[in-house]
Amino acid sequence: MEPMLKVTDLSVSYGHVEALRGVSIQVEQGQIVSIIGANGAGKSTLLRTISGLVKPLNGRVEFLGEPLPKKPNKIVAKGIVHVPEGRKTFSGLTIRDNLLVGGYLFKGKELEKDLQDQYKLFPILEERKNQYAGTLSGGEQQMLAMGRALMSRPKLLMLDEPSMGLAPILVEQIFKIIQTLHEAGTTILLVEQNAQAALSIADRGYVLETGKIVTSGTGTELLASPEIKKAYLGG
Repeated sequence: MEPMLKVTDLSVSYGHVEALRGVSIQVEQGQIVSIIGANGAGKSTLLRTISGLVKPLNGRVEFLGEPLPKKPNKIVAKGIVHVPEGRKTFSGLTIRDNLLVGGYLFKGKELEKDLQDQYKLFPILEERKNQYAGTLSGGEQQMLAMGRALMSRPKLLMLDEPSMGLAPILVEQIFKIIQTLHEAGTTILLVEQNAQAALSIADRGYVLETGKIVTSGTGTELLASPEIKKAYLGG
């Protein structure tokens, strides 16, 4: 069976700087796949390329056995939704309106049902639905960014550094939500500097260093690897 997402020999440059060099990864339906690596390794570039925000020099991306469209809005309509690093919520809109922006593909009762589903998953968003997004804490903004993405009913949810800048208790909460989404059937591609947390929930993991995949394996295998422990787990 074809993987849900297949990235083959992807190369990306910013001017003379090679950000990705021949990157190949696969995500099977129903998996959590984690990509770990140091700052500047190319993790965010990989997600931005898959979501159509960056044009590759070489390589291809296939989704559900077909080449991915070039335009970001068509990629979203196909079922890939990207929650970027830094959350990028619309600070001048209310929480409710941020969520409705995410649900632009749907109307009427469908849209209202999706809204209620996000309120169940993130009760704090319902409590504060009329507050402006810019008044929320970092953790609340992360929940809003995830809720907004889920309003598009993604088949594949791509999360870029969801724990960045959050207190440990909120990191734990965000990872529990990721597992809940996974259990409900959402396939997840997770980019995360917190390697311990990312690999502990991953079916499969890839290690990206200076634009190249240097190793891959199951989450359990990578957590047990002496090289990974030394480089990324402080052991």
